[in-house]
Formats: sequence, structure tokens, C-alpha cells
Amino acid sequence: ASHWRQHRVFALPRDKASAVTLNLYLPNNEAGEQQLQWALPCWQGEALDWLVVTTKAADTLSALQPWLGRLPQVKNLLLLQNGMGQQQQCADWLTQQELPVRLWAGISTAGGYRRTANNAQGSEVVYAGAGQTIAGRWCGNDSEDTQLPPDIEAVSDIHNRMREKLAVNAVINPLTAILRCHNGELVSNPLYLPQLQALAAEVDNLYQQLHWPLSQDLTGRVEQVALATAANRSSTLQDILAGRTTELPYICGYLQQQAHNLGLYLPLTDRLMQQLQV
Repeated sequence: ASHWRQHRVFALPRDKASAVTLNLYLPNNEAGEQQLQWALPCWQGEALDWLVVTTKAADTLSALQPWLGRLPQVKNLLLLQNGMGQQQQCADWLTQQELPVRLWAGISTAGGYRRTANNAQGSEVVYAGAGQTIAGRWCGNDSEDTQLPPDIEAVSDIHNRMREKLAVNAVINPLTAILRCHNGELVSNPLYLPQLQALAAEVDNLYQQLHWPLSQDLTGRVEQVALATAANRSSTLQDILAGRTTELPYICGYLQQQAHNLGLYLPLTDRLMQQLQV
């Protein structure tokens, strides 16, 4: 929303009535912190070029279904989320509803977190780090004439890009969750590093069996990401600490289903999922 605030931007609140006030805090080396505040009117069915879904993966359809009557006014639907599986669920649902909206999937390396829950003063969000956001058509290839929202790069291989991110998340997220550690500790702690390496090897082997190519050695890639985000807590660990449902069914669970389809087992992943009671 902050990237697109020069455009007409609407919110889709749960109560389908009230406007949403956003308080965005940007890091500023000189001033300490810069605050942006603006109100987003509730969407009343105006024609939309883009509808962007940023819920947790499991909430995708439950977030869209109440707005079914207005979705014919949407040209493009972008799922900007972690995990995989919900994209195809959404594509199947759109087909069942005979909606002509074009489905896109995206991933982002930008960082942010909610400082406070929604209240009368609105939602307070901290923009913790700039990053790259990419998106591509989930199915179909008639995207050449589509102008993406600002600061989003169109790619033709979004499936491969998402699988690359999924492989990294399938290692870092469950391990940091079970060990209750920051990302960097997976590499710096000599007791944790062998667990990272073993789990990465398991995921890498599955990708080979699925014929899903990775652009580089997965163990090395996971170590790079863990070190680059050393001070961060994974989204899964944040969910667990906050008592929320995790997205692991759409990360590790998705890979478990792919392995099951091939008659394969993922013993390390299975054990972590059991320990985390997912």
C-alpha cells in the first residue's frame, strides 16, 4: 500500500464497511523514524486493476469468499504470500466460480512487521527493510500487456522462483521454530549447523526427484540466507511465539505431499512437523 499510495488504493476490511488507517514507520538514520499515515477507503465494488492478497496462506480463500459478488470487477488477482499450494487452490476456485480474473503469484524479500494490533487509531506497521518483489502469471501467459503495480517486477518463471524460496524456507523455518533461535544461529551454533545441513540435503534430494532445478547448492544457499538475515526471527518462529497458526502446512507440508505423490519419505521433515504438532 505504501508503494502505491499515489494511486487509488482501497482496503478490504473484515467488516466490509469502515476505512482502514495505516500508520507506517520508516527507518530514518537522521531522524530515527519517519511516520506516514493515511486512510484507505473500504472497497465498494469499484473496478480494480489489481487486488492483492497478503493474508497467511491458509486464509486465502476465506478472505476472498466474502467478496465473491464484487470479484467480477477485478482484472488481476495477486497472491503475495509465503508457501505453495494455496495458489492452485485459488486457481481452481476461480475456475469453479467462472471468474475471468487473471491470477498472479508473487514473492518479496521486503521486511515488515506489525507493531500493534488493529485498534481505533489504525494499524501500526514498521517497514523493516527494503527488498525486491517479483510476480508472474500462475497460469496462462497473456501477461505482456499487463502493467504491474509500482515496484513489482514481472518474471516468466514464477513457479521456479517460488520453489527456490520454498526450499530455503523449508529448512530455516521449522529449524528456527523448534530451536527457538534467530536465523543466524543455525550457522553460528556448532550444534545447529549439522541439523541445517542434514535437512537441506533431504530437501535437495526431493527436488532432484521432482526434477525441480535449483540455481545453486541448497545447503550453501540456506547458509547464505541465514547469515544475511542473522538477526531476524523466521515468520514461523514469530507465529509460534505469538500463539498463531503457522504456515508450515504450506511450506513443509507442501513438500511432504509432493514426496507422498512419489512414494518417498522425508524423515527429518516428518519429525520436525510432528514435534511442532503441525
